[in-house]
Amino acid sequence: MSSLSPIRMLLVTDDPALPRQFERLLGPDHAIEWLFADTANAISRAFAGHPIDLVVLFADDNLADVLDAVTEQVRKTEPPTGLIGVIDPENAVAGASLARIGVDGLVDAGNERRLRGLLLRQAELLRAADSARKAEQRLAEIEDRYTLLLDSSSEAIAYLHEGLHVFANPAYLELFGYADFEEIESLSMLDLLESTGDGLHLREVLKGLARDQLPGSPLLTRAWRADGSEFGAVVSFSRARYGGEACVQMLVHEDRPDADPALAEELRRIKQSDQLTGLLNHAALREHLGGLLDETSDNTSVALLMMSVDDHEKIQSRVGIGASDQLVCCQAEMFTRAAGEELAMARLRDHVFAVIVDSRTEQQADQISRRIVERCQGQVLEVNDLSLPITVSVGVTQGSSGETSAESLIAQADMALSEALRSGGNAYVRYRPRVSPAAGDDDLVWGERLVHAIDHDEIQLLSTAISSMEEDDFIIHEIETRLRAQDSEEVVMPSVFLAAAQRLGLAARLDQDQLHRLGERLQDMEFSRDDLWMVTLSMQSATDAEFCDHLQSLMEQNQLPARQMIWAFREFEVRDQLRQTQDFIRRFGPLGCRFAVCEVAPDSAAGPTLQFLELDFVSLAPEMIQSLGDSEETRQQLSTIVAEAGKNHVRVIAPKVDDTADLATLWQLGITLVQGEFVRE
Repeated sequence: MSSLSPIRMLLVTDDPALPRQFERLLGPDHAIEWLFADTANAISRAFAGHPIDLVVLFADDNLADVLDAVTEQVRKTEPPTGLIGVIDPENAVAGASLARIGVDGLVDAGNERRLRGLLLRQAELLRAADSARKAEQRLAEIEDRYTLLLDSSSEAIAYLHEGLHVFANPAYLELFGYADFEEIESLSMLDLLESTGDGLHLREVLKGLARDQLPGSPLLTRAWRADGSEFGAVVSFSRARYGGEACVQMLVHEDRPDADPALAEELRRIKQSDQLTGLLNHAALREHLGGLLDETSDNTSVALLMMSVDDHEKIQSRVGIGASDQLVCCQAEMFTRAAGEELAMARLRDHVFAVIVDSRTEQQADQISRRIVERCQGQVLEVNDLSLPITVSVGVTQGSSGETSAESLIAQADMALSEALRSGGNAYVRYRPRVSPAAGDDDLVWGERLVHAIDHDEIQLLSTAISSMEEDDFIIHEIETRLRAQDSEEVVMPSVFLAAAQRLGLAARLDQDQLHRLGERLQDMEFSRDDLWMVTLSMQSATDAEFCDHLQSLMEQNQLPARQMIWAFREFEVRDQLRQTQDFIRRFGPLGCRFAVCEVAPDSAAGPTLQFLELDFVSLAPEMIQSLGDSEETRQQLSTIVAEAGKNHVRVIAPKVDDTADLATLWQLGITLVQGEFVRE
């Protein structure tokens, strides 16, 4: 039996056999109920007896008799009922009559395939519109219930937009001594609250709210009632929506010395706990980590481990949305056992968990990371009737002897975890900052390690897809390298070993090894002639005559398809070598190659580069995308880069998009090329 909502279609014709014919034409699986009318009175009775979703009007012999009746009934309904005209191409007069009254579609009576397709498409649109109306109604009901809850709450709650009150519940009005909301509607937060001098100034808080930056903890303030009396107030801020607009919720508690200590402790515990698992939440982890860094003279003793189940999206799709909470709780129990009960576990988001480790050396943190990976390997999560074998990935970072913040450590561990997941999983990855080109520490060790890696097949190629939100068949395969020793689970990122390779003069050799591996892979695989392959080269390679001769030979011998290759260079290298980069482009452009500049960061002066070089693509630095949802400044910088690229006919690539919510923002900015695990397998 069909689960589709029924659609009522009225056939207006002088042939009573047509409803049966239409039932056979569309089949029984589309939940369409056919009604029949052949006179003006029958049309009126049909509309009076049933809500009609669509009228199908045949231009037959009685068209003139029923045309006015159909038009009147269709226009009386709200919203107007859809109208499809079925005509004989030989009868131009009837077709013109239908066109004059305004129809949603005209179709040839003899073309059953097109008629069937049009009616089914109209039914689909009608169901979609009905679902949208019901969703709006449900949303309105939810908003009404939410407003009722706010009104009945004993907590003093107000909503602010650009610092001004747009809503205040009765408890808030009572706390501040106002009888009606209209009395504070035009007042700013600063008219009611004043800084105590012990924390953030409220003017700075207000500026931060305008940039969508909320204070990380409640603020102690002085508050003023309508009668001029003063009281201490603890104010908390959170993001909210009111009347369909983004705003800030402000929760105000009177700071009373006689408050119940047990109740205060319970509120503190609730604020710091993840409501689903009972573990620490993101805010509590950040607070604990920040306190530990402040108390420790040497931050290198603090390590943060972030962990996730591999292929979580596939596992989630198997258990279904209804068992999501159970799946998260199973993961929480598994990670707690694997890390050890002595380590406080936090749930950061969805399926991502973290622990703080007091680690005197990197080896200690690595040992715990390896232990988590090994203990979880072969584990089976029991969710409903499913037994799900899993593996996990861990990202680990260590504090530095310089200035380290809780936010930076969380971001670093998150990036390391992303790399572990992208590199195949079932392993841990240690975050390492970019190595300065001037640094010379351990270059001898690096030289031996890189040469050994090239000679012993420890350089891995990783291909990630860049797809277009506009063109279904458009795809760029971005080729990246990873160094992963055969006897280690640790993956070393290019940002670490490429800097050492450049100092040691090994960058061109690494690039040549990369091209050799890519050529072998392309010879062994089938791929579309429309696909593009993007390879990032160092400037040492671009200015090395022997390397360029070898590259040209590879493309002329068709070991690398020249017209499908995109040669990319890192923006910070190109910046000071524009002329050399342009020489490379002019040499290989005639072969049909394309060119790109990658890792364009917020502080990059991309304008001169885009104007001087004949580029096809520019790829943004991953940190620009990762901060896209939280930083208006980043969005402004990104908008400037997109505008400059558009003037020079260069397409912009957004790499490593992990959050589908960012796609709408990228689309609005004019960026349609995106790289992300959810975009394409």
